[in-house]
Amino acid sequence: MRGSRRAVLGAALAGTGAALGLARLADAATTRRRVYLGSYTSEGGKGIGVGAIDEGTGKLSVDHWVGGVTDPSWLAMSPDGHTLYAVSETGPTGRVSALHLDSAGDPVLIGGQKTGAGPAHVQVHPTGTYAFTSNYDGGTVGVYPIRSGGSLGAATDTVKHPPGPAHPHQVVVDPTGKWILSVDLGVESVYVYQLDASAGKLKQHARVRLRTGAGPRHLAFHPGGGYVYVADETDSTVTICAWKAGTLTPGAVVSTRPKPASTVNNPGEIVVSADGRFVYVTNRGDNTIAVFGTAKGGAALTLVASPACGGKEPRHLAIDPGGRWLYVANQHSNQVVWFALEPSTGLPRRAGAVSVPAVSQVLVV
Repeated sequence: MRGSRRAVLGAALAGTGAALGLARLADAATTRRRVYLGSYTSEGGKGIGVGAIDEGTGKLSVDHWVGGVTDPSWLAMSPDGHTLYAVSETGPTGRVSALHLDSAGDPVLIGGQKTGAGPAHVQVHPTGTYAFTSNYDGGTVGVYPIRSGGSLGAATDTVKHPPGPAHPHQVVVDPTGKWILSVDLGVESVYVYQLDASAGKLKQHARVRLRTGAGPRHLAFHPGGGYVYVADETDSTVTICAWKAGTLTPGAVVSTRPKPASTVNNPGEIVVSADGRFVYVTNRGDNTIAVFGTAKGGAALTLVASPACGGKEPRHLAIDPGGRWLYVANQHSNQVVWFALEPSTGLPRRAGAVSVPAVSQVLVV
């Protein structure tokens, strides 16, 4: 959720080849990839940004903005690359919108559905049949059928997490597509569901409780599929979990900070490099990027560096599909900063920045 909630608190799957075919713009000199930006319109953002990155230099450029969607804080791409989905992180009547991408990759709003209060995240199933929303303020997870053409039908299921209060912050589909994981910051749990694809219903398989005071926010899978890393917003840690056929087992806990500190810090996003060698976490408060090296096939993490994020409130970060560039959305300094990733060490080196008001997410396709 946005910065105003901090005072109270104190991976998406990659697109298919069809998506990349739409996203990559080749010319004689270089290759450009499409990029879409989420922002808070209530805080000065301009809606959904449409732009590109130069794979040779990493430079991100914003071509124009698309309005019509309030506070589009999180975006997700359909597997076929033809539809963009956005949640409106607003009060009691949040919304998830569908936007068709025309031949130039520009989003055109084709409708949406109500979600309940404060949706913070949207994820599309790799089959392209359903979209899932995490409704932070409402304490629910919603399931929406995706119709022909990419539009959304009315919710087929709305799962209410137990009061506590519940605050689901993210929904992730596991690499096999068989399991749906919901990260709930409020009740400090990760829920594991099975999807009934014919009915669009979620059946709870397990509730895995993390430590009191952890505040799990987002998670990411190691590419080997056997481990899950949970970014804990409240106590500035990452929980390493073993994963096997729907069973999530919490294990070692590592700090996102090089040394203990009494200042407020809230990790935001977590990503894993495509080769599984490095894990990156944003530290909002310290305004740094925690860089971890992995070992033992993903079973262990070691914090190796925590360079500055280049701005304030690094809400989100993303690695380009080529693995060369890291992009950080610094919400409170109104900028996206990009870093070159050193291949052998994984360490980021600042390479450039672009102004983006109230930026919340960078989606590189």
